[in-house]
Amino acid sequence: MKEPMKEDTTGHASGTDTKHDILKATVELIRDEGIECATLRRIATKADTNLALVNYHFGSKEKLITQAIRSLVLTFEDVFNALEDDTMPARERLKQFFYRYVRHLQEYPGLVRQMIDQTRVIFESQHEYSHYCKVMKTRRLIGTVREITGEEDDDNIRKMLMQLYGAIFFPVIMKSFLAEGDEDMASTIHIAPLEEQIDTLFEHYFHQYS
Repeated sequence: MKEPMKEDTTGHASGTDTKHDILKATVELIRDEGIECATLRRIATKADTNLALVNYHFGSKEKLITQAIRSLVLTFEDVFNALEDDTMPARERLKQFFYRYVRHLQEYPGLVRQMIDQTRVIFESQHEYSHYCKVMKTRRLIGTVREITGEEDDDNIRKMLMQLYGAIFFPVIMKSFLAEGDEDMASTIHIAPLEEQIDTLFEHYFHQYS
């Protein structure tokens, strides 16, 4: 039986406030628990509204999730300020970027747990992927690696960045899974602090460019 549409009795001055609350609730659920946990019923409960109003304001769950992901992506803009600081050597700028990126990502445990198997959901269209790349200032990132290495081929630089991302983010993902998994296994696997991991990686990966 279809749930009847309830009156909005939350004291909001307008539907705009309700829409904001729904989006905020969705972002928080994705941030803390992951995309799969952001069901319409849980979103409505967290936003103190009803399913009919969620559908009214966003049309569908897919559109709501897309907008919530876009909001999360935009919060990473500040992370890229490290790449803009020309007072630091390029290698240090890139290192600071990764420090900030991972620290920021760790504020979103739900996304860390699902960042691999939810890629299709996050980038469900070429438009969203293009928007992501624009926000993430890909060209600035490529330019920083070029400054460090002298490499002119963008494709080679993208490969290098992929290797760096993999080496840096894999321990973050593993740590997230271990935190929820077997305690005995977690006690046998040592994951060094973030700064130590990145320092060691850069020392070995970029040693020939020093």
